[in-house]
Amino acid sequence: MSIQRQILFMTLVGLLGCEALRAESAQPVAWPLSRGDSAGTGASTTVLAENLEVLWEYELKGLGFDSGPIIADGRVYASDADGHVIGLSLSDGQRLWLEKYDTGFMASPSYDQGVIYVGDLDGIVRALEASTGKLVWQFDAQQEIDAGANFFENSVLVTSQSGSLMALDRQTGNLQWRYETQDQLQCGPTLAGNLTFLGGCDQHLHIVDVRTGQAATERIPIQAPTGSTPSVSDGIVLVPNYKGQIWAFQSPSHQLLWKFEDGQLSSEFKNSVAVAQQTVVAASGNRRLFALDLQSGKVLWQHTLRRRVDGSPVIAGDRVLVAASDGRVIMYDLKTGKEQWVYESKGSFLGSPAVADGKLVTTSDRGTITCFGGK
Repeated sequence: MSIQRQILFMTLVGLLGCEALRAESAQPVAWPLSRGDSAGTGASTTVLAENLEVLWEYELKGLGFDSGPIIADGRVYASDADGHVIGLSLSDGQRLWLEKYDTGFMASPSYDQGVIYVGDLDGIVRALEASTGKLVWQFDAQQEIDAGANFFENSVLVTSQSGSLMALDRQTGNLQWRYETQDQLQCGPTLAGNLTFLGGCDQHLHIVDVRTGQAATERIPIQAPTGSTPSVSDGIVLVPNYKGQIWAFQSPSHQLLWKFEDGQLSSEFKNSVAVAQQTVVAASGNRRLFALDLQSGKVLWQHTLRRRVDGSPVIAGDRVLVAASDGRVIMYDLKTGKEQWVYESKGSFLGSPAVADGKLVTTSDRGTITCFGGK
């Protein structure tokens, strides 16, 4: 090989090496909403190590966590049943700030543009500075808030058990508009473009234009109440319900694509599905974890767990993570369903995990925040 070719070859190798390093370092560094993104997919392209280890733990004394954490700007945020809202460093678990309110939280916080938003059991929505925890504004929604907020342009979208979807001004907290359903809303609002999708306890899917606060179409019956936040992927809206069904609607026509119903695999859903790479992952109330094909609803794989999974499953790259009520965190291969890693802890997991920057973060009913990663 000539000297010129050797130089060219080494240059190409160097460039490829740099590209590989850049690709490896380009990890998604945020999980700002309880379901990861505004579409409620519960999925991230972050890559997790094959064998995760505990990087740090933080113990928060109180009633424990009913909701999962979020990750943004190199920080972990969580809200517990005892009225605490906390900010921690993602890298080492150091506490950055802690606020205590005379209430409790069922809902996870949501983050956007340096502010976190969280609603409590008394119906108060608070906007807090993400760096300090300082109160920016608060709004009284009047009834319990069970799900995290979402964002559209200058609006913060919040649901409550009053059956209302409310749009609040991001800067002031003033009410912009209110959309009413006919029963409680226990789910969060899911966005696709300027439309939000709501699964209601009135046994209907509501589709609302968030620019106007008006229904974009007639509400769609789903045969049973739901408290699950819908998920949207590749123009398909997925809505589980308390009857153990998963409804898949094609957007923008909103026509039914398929409906999954299997008494052996699903008794009821109190959580949301995760969806990525044309695969839907669901955890049912009868201890079943299974995957469906997004386009057809056909079963791809299934597992029977020791106990139920209250929190929604999460997809990280080509892996599925579930945090179960028996205190186990389990990792599966997304395509095959093969179990890859298990961690056992004391207590139970009621909320969904968060994944970002190659790390997995969980919150337990014992008040423990745990961060896993590769060492």
